[in-house]
Amino acid sequence: METTEPRQVSVIEPIGAAIEKTREILFKPFDIGKWFAIGFCAWLAALGEGGGGGGNGNFNFNTGNRSSGGCGDPQQQIHHLKEAIITHLPVIISIGIIIFVVIVVLSLVFMWLRSRGQFMFLHCVAENKGEVVLPWKQYAPQANSLFLFRAVLWGIGLVLSLALVVPLILIIISFAETNFKVFAAAGVIPAIFIVLGLILMGIIFGVIKTVVHDFVVPLMYLNGCTVTDGFKRFWALCRPNFGTFFLFLLFLIVVNLVVGMIALAVVLAACCMCCIGIIFMLPYIGTVAMLPLIVWRRAYSAIFLSQFGPEYNVFYAKTQTVAADIAEIPPVGPMPPITEGGDLPPQPPEQNF
Repeated sequence: METTEPRQVSVIEPIGAAIEKTREILFKPFDIGKWFAIGFCAWLAALGEGGGGGGNGNFNFNTGNRSSGGCGDPQQQIHHLKEAIITHLPVIISIGIIIFVVIVVLSLVFMWLRSRGQFMFLHCVAENKGEVVLPWKQYAPQANSLFLFRAVLWGIGLVLSLALVVPLILIIISFAETNFKVFAAAGVIPAIFIVLGLILMGIIFGVIKTVVHDFVVPLMYLNGCTVTDGFKRFWALCRPNFGTFFLFLLFLIVVNLVVGMIALAVVLAACCMCCIGIIFMLPYIGTVAMLPLIVWRRAYSAIFLSQFGPEYNVFYAKTQTVAADIAEIPPVGPMPPITEGGDLPPQPPEQNF
């Protein structure tokens, strides 16, 4: 459906509505089995998305080493390191290929499971149910479409990252082999542009990830469509309301920061109670323990989207489906009177409800 007129929506009002929705789902009434089922779906929806890896680029080049530890000149150490790499190059390449293949396979498997979990978790929040098997099967086509999109996007991101990181590593190595003046003349400006390129790429991919999670997945859930159609529906809605969605993305930075601080405070408080803190470190159990924050975050963006009309409301869709099913049941008329002969009139065929 094309949306041609901008809507007046709020990024603040969904906060309270999402809190109430979280209370309704998790505490009215409290059901531990439901908690663990929804927690499993939430854990699956974020599988493999832990803290940022990539190592810490803390290079300590101490050219003025005064200690007598026998470390030698840094350039001489780099020369010996190069010789060792060249000597064992076949083994290093073989191990590197194996590690790369394992990482790719695990990343794709986690990505596939995560795509399923996105729809399973949204189903649990939208319908206020702790179900696993039903949404796993019901939203398989949409999840597979989302997985293919993520796999292509992940491949593009990997190629772009390598295209930027490899030159940056070569610049760093040249810095280690030359003096600072030579490096400053030839390497500083390219290194700055590469770092800026990595930051820009991170922002772009972060925005795409947010748009998919908060808008495209709910639109696919509502319409049973592919990820391509989901993006088309989102763009039709975003184009006349671009300022509103941009404000949402900016406000989401604050929301995620506050949610992260609350989660950190809870973990630190639990750590002060000895063994209780270990619970929050366990992947699945930690998700169950932090479920109110996770459900609130999912409900917040869904309620924000619902302000654009009932066709964008994942909570309203369930009510309408039930009402439509009830409306399809033919009404049962009053029984006709018994005839004088005492015979009962022909009965209508039995209806299966």
